[in-house]
Amino acid sequence: MKKNNQFLVATAAFGLLIASCGTGVKKTPGGIEYIVHKSGSGPQLKEGDTAFVNVTQRLNDSIIGESRKVLGAAFPIVVSKPQGKYDLMEGIAQLHEGDSATFIVPWDSIPAQQRPPFGKGGDKLKITFVVENKYSAAGQQATDEKLIKEYLEKNKIKATKNAEGVYVAVTEEGNGGTPNKGDTVVVHYTGKLLNGKVFDSSTDSTMRPGPLTPLRFPVGQGMVIKGWDVGFSSLKKGSKAILIIPSTLAYGFQGSPPVIPANSVLVFDVQLLDIVPGSTAPEAPVAAPAPKK
Repeated sequence: MKKNNQFLVATAAFGLLIASCGTGVKKTPGGIEYIVHKSGSGPQLKEGDTAFVNVTQRLNDSIIGESRKVLGAAFPIVVSKPQGKYDLMEGIAQLHEGDSATFIVPWDSIPAQQRPPFGKGGDKLKITFVVENKYSAAGQQATDEKLIKEYLEKNKIKATKNAEGVYVAVTEEGNGGTPNKGDTVVVHYTGKLLNGKVFDSSTDSTMRPGPLTPLRFPVGQGMVIKGWDVGFSSLKKGSKAILIIPSTLAYGFQGSPPVIPANSVLVFDVQLLDIVPGSTAPEAPVAAPAPKK
């Protein structure tokens, strides 16, 4: 599941070079004016980091795009090695957590073949970047744990955390065996966020028009999110259960927009209907089932 980085792609083509944060109007080494609205106190970004940013684009003084309104949350940018003189990554690597700055790009300075279908000579494109935070796997795991424990307490759910980190609450014990790696499981499920919003269900015709059929997938082959692989592996045939899956074992910092925000803990009500013995030979990887939008 890929995050929509349309704002990054759009602005990267404009050849921004972002300098270190300070105050007042400054210029990048390439001559682009920018204004620092806020200097953050967090660590400076570096190659390999993932930063969550919000972007607002204006043509002169008219807003033409706001990433938060489109995506509902800050979106991730992976800081990578610059590939050319005007690569945006060179500037992003100079920002810190909490930084906010607007860059002013003269319309005439944008190569004609890279200009979006609006604007005219003499216009100025103003792009504001706000760096909310930097992703940390360890930090996110701690956040997920806190959220899960609060959810379990609030909903009075007794769940057991397995070795991989998925919380499993069996609501109805089956009388069959558990699946082995390579076996195909046949399941019904309803997925929701911690706030209770349902994003997909195999038993809801409003989300899946047409005949409702269980989902089938081979366990342990990486064809679904990891939380499903390890969650269903512990269930007996015929069982009904609740799986609470940390974001790091679900869609991670990419999320699955627009229905699953970045870093979302997921809750699934599931039923393991059947287990079909299969081969343990690895299969060609495919994308995990996508939640319905």
